[in-house]
Amino acid sequence: MVTRKLLFVSLMALLSADALSSAALANSQEEIEARIRELNSELYQLRRQLHDAKTSDNTSSTSISFDMQPEEIAREDLNERRQWEQESTRNPFAVTTHRTNYLFPISYNSRQNEENFKNVSTDSSPGSNEVKFQLSVKVNLAEDIFGEVGDVYFGYTQRSWWQAYNTDASSPFRETNYEPEIFIDFDNAWSALGWVNTRNRVSFNHQSNGRSDPLSRSWNRVYLESTFQRGDWALTLAPHWRVPESDSDDDNPDIERYMGYGDIRLAKRLNNNHEVSAQWRGNPNADHHGVQLDYSWPAFGNLRAHMQYYYGYGESMIDYDNSVHRLSIGFSLNPLFSATGLNR
Repeated sequence: MVTRKLLFVSLMALLSADALSSAALANSQEEIEARIRELNSELYQLRRQLHDAKTSDNTSSTSISFDMQPEEIAREDLNERRQWEQESTRNPFAVTTHRTNYLFPISYNSRQNEENFKNVSTDSSPGSNEVKFQLSVKVNLAEDIFGEVGDVYFGYTQRSWWQAYNTDASSPFRETNYEPEIFIDFDNAWSALGWVNTRNRVSFNHQSNGRSDPLSRSWNRVYLESTFQRGDWALTLAPHWRVPESDSDDDNPDIERYMGYGDIRLAKRLNNNHEVSAQWRGNPNADHHGVQLDYSWPAFGNLRAHMQYYYGYGESMIDYDNSVHRLSIGFSLNPLFSATGLNR
């Protein structure tokens, strides 16, 4: 009897020890994975600092023999972005940045659309200087829906042009564009001629200004966006197809004559985390174009000083067929070359 009790106690002790060992192992695995992510992030930052230090010190006679190759830089950026997004998916309430978030207290347009502004305010004309800002976030809905690839997101972007200094017209919002979308991201790492295709995206996108006639503007699109990176260069191609609408529902039947059939953007990361980019959209057959130039650099904390220049058609829904000439100065939050960057 005593022997049976001893055997039973021994068995229970072994089972308890095994359970504790499994729990400890699970905790240990989670801690190891978390530590690996931290080390990868630290390694990436150290490599970036080393790269910036070498390129900025042109007068130094000492050369560093283990410079990162362009494809390595692109893959490091891709790995860091994956780590951040994997962290966010572990929190069901996590919201991450989508496109660039910015605030421009100074946004001067020498070609304001006075005709459309009469429907906003009959008391005065639009001021040339206004406040322009953009808020853009996304949330992960599902991941790896096609085996090990295919992450589904809901994204929302809101861009506003606020006549804050036009007190004669009671400082109205001249225009606000609302842009919800559902998209699937496919991370990639294949390369050709030194360019790494870091991401492909398929999106269903709605864009409108939430107005009633005669100011109502809206359209639905399906776009394919592909990003290619070579070291500190990034090229994004985003062709789109407009979803057809009936004539009675179409607020802007000629929008493709001005907005064209997609966007192209080329970006460059400079020394000390400065960034410059150029984006083009338009319809060459109709001789309608829109060009946006951005330049940003670290200011203080997480804020970046930001300058933006836009010339041509398609800056906003209300001005898709009105050529603007705008210079904006202010601040932005998320750089293009970051874990959540390389978005329009």
